[in-house]
Amino acid sequence: MSQSKLQPQIQAHKQLLLFSMVILLFSSFIGVIITVHPLYLELFVKQPALVGLIAALSSLAGLTFSLPVGALSDKIGRKRMLIGAFGLISVVLFAFFINTRLYALIWLQIAFGALMTPVWIVGEAFIKDISPTKKRGEFRSFFGTFANAGMLMGSLIGGFLAWRFGIRSPYFFAAILLFVPLILVFGLKEDEHRSTNKNPAVMDFLAVLKDFIHQRELKLLALCTVSLYFWYAVKWVFGPLFLLNLGFSPLIIGIWLAVSVLPFLLFQIPIGKLSDKIGKTKIIYLGFLISSLSLLPLGFMNLISSLLATIFIVSTGTAFAEPLIEARVTDIVPKERYGAYSGIFEFTKTLGLMLGPVGSSIFVYSLGISYSFIPAVVFFILTLALFVERGKEIEKVQTKSTKSKVFYTLRYNIVLVMY
Repeated sequence: MSQSKLQPQIQAHKQLLLFSMVILLFSSFIGVIITVHPLYLELFVKQPALVGLIAALSSLAGLTFSLPVGALSDKIGRKRMLIGAFGLISVVLFAFFINTRLYALIWLQIAFGALMTPVWIVGEAFIKDISPTKKRGEFRSFFGTFANAGMLMGSLIGGFLAWRFGIRSPYFFAAILLFVPLILVFGLKEDEHRSTNKNPAVMDFLAVLKDFIHQRELKLLALCTVSLYFWYAVKWVFGPLFLLNLGFSPLIIGIWLAVSVLPFLLFQIPIGKLSDKIGKTKIIYLGFLISSLSLLPLGFMNLISSLLATIFIVSTGTAFAEPLIEARVTDIVPKERYGAYSGIFEFTKTLGLMLGPVGSSIFVYSLGISYSFIPAVVFFILTLALFVERGKEIEKVQTKSTKSKVFYTLRYNIVLVMY
C-alpha cells in the first residue's frame, strides 16, 4: 500500500489516540465527582429518595439541549463546543465546592447537566467522523475503553479524597485539573468533510428527526440506550447510598464503582473487533441477557465479596452492549449527519439518566434502599424481550448494510428537500 493511502489511516489513529486521552482525563475528573455526588447531595437533603430527584435535575437540563446540540456541532465545529464546555464545567465544579445553599444547588445541578451534554455528543460525533468504515466497532470500543478507564481511576481517586479529606474535596480537585484536557483539545483536527451541509440547523435537525422516526432499528437501538443509561443512573446515584446504608466507607464505595467499570476496560476492544467480523446484534443481545440475569439479587446482598462479583458480572453485560450500539448507529446513518444523530442518541441517554433516579426514588421511598435496583431489572427484561422479538428483522437489515445505507442517504436527502 502506498504512503498516500496509508496517510489517512495514520492520521485517523493519531486523532483517535489524542481524543481518547482527552476523554480519559475528562472522565477521570468527572468520575471523581460522580463517585461522591450522591453523598454530597445528602448533605442538603436527608431522604435518599430526594437525592434521586435532585440528581435527575441534571438529566432534565440535558434533555433540553441534547437534540439541537448535535446538529449545531455539525455547523460550528466540535472543537469550539468542547473548549467552551470544558471551561464552564470547571467553573461549575468550583461552585459546587463552595456552595452551602439548597437553592443554589438546584441551579448548579441544572447548569452541570446542560454543560455535560455537548461533551458527550461531540465526543461520539468526533469518533464517528474519524472512524474508517471497516473499523467502526474497533474505534468506538477503543474510545469507550479510555473513557471507562478514566471513570475507573476517577472512582478510586474520588473515594480516597472523600475518605481522607472530606466530601467536598473532589470538586476542588476536578475543577483545577480539568484545564489539562482543555489544553489538549486544541490539538484536535476537524473533519474537512463534516460541514458540507449548509442548510439551516433547525431544518437540518427536523429532517433528521423525521427520518429517525421511520427507522425501526434505530428506534430499537435508542430504546436499548435508554435502558442502559437508566441502569447507569441508578448505579451511580443509589449504589453509593446503598453501600453507605450497609456501613461501607467512601473508599469502599469508590472501589465498588471502579469494579463496575473494569469490564469495559477488559472487553470493549476485543468485543469491538469481534463485532466487526461476526456482527453487532448478537453480542448486544448477549450483553442484555447477562445483565438482566445478574442484576436481580444485587440489592439484597451485604457481603462486599458478593457485591463486587455481582457488579462485575452486570457490567460485563453492559460492556458487551453499549459500544456496539453506537457502532451500529454509525453503520446506518450517513456521515454528514453524525453530529445530529449523536444529539438524538444523547437525548436517549439523558432520558435514561433522568428516568433512572426518578423511577428508583419511588421504590426507595415506598420499599427501602434495597429495592432501588429493581426498576432497572424490569427495564432490562422488557428491552431484552423486545430485542428478541425484533431480532430476525434486524439481522436482515445488517446483511444488507451497504444497500441500506445508500437508500437511507437518498431518503434523507429527499426529506431534507421537502423542508
